[in-house]
Amino acid sequence: MSPARRKFSRAFTLLEVMIAVAFVGIAMLALMTLHNRNLESVMRAEQLTRAAMLAQALMTREEAGQFPVLGVTKGDFNELYPGLFPDFRWRQEVDPSPMFPDIRRVEIDIFYGPGLSRKFDLIEFMHNPIPPPIPALNNPAGGQGANDDAASQGF
Repeated sequence: MSPARRKFSRAFTLLEVMIAVAFVGIAMLALMTLHNRNLESVMRAEQLTRAAMLAQALMTREEAGQFPVLGVTKGDFNELYPGLFPDFRWRQEVDPSPMFPDIRRVEIDIFYGPGLSRKFDLIEFMHNPIPPPIPALNNPAGGQGANDDAASQGF
């Protein structure tokens, strides 16, 4: 083999270099895509955490206040936190309990994300701190009870 031929056999060809660059480019593209997805995931988790904290703040406000009024209310967070949460909205629905008149179901929905398309729900049952009046016992016979008879006769 001549010395000139040995010199070329040790070097990379243009085709080999192009293939190596293509492999490195594909690997870098995959890493960039993975990094982008990771950032999106972190941003979604951050928004979900904010929504959970805001829902808990509203629920705490309800717990500290009066027994919640039945109905639906809506709003944003400008009153509580001016300018801090422009992409978050809330909706609160208070329903009576079908079995217990002194318990109410309070549901707080937080809407957030692009176009307010995501939602976080928090549901709690609240008990009225003021006990309801005890209904009078009725005698099925319609008359007075034995104690009432004794009182009316002077005993």
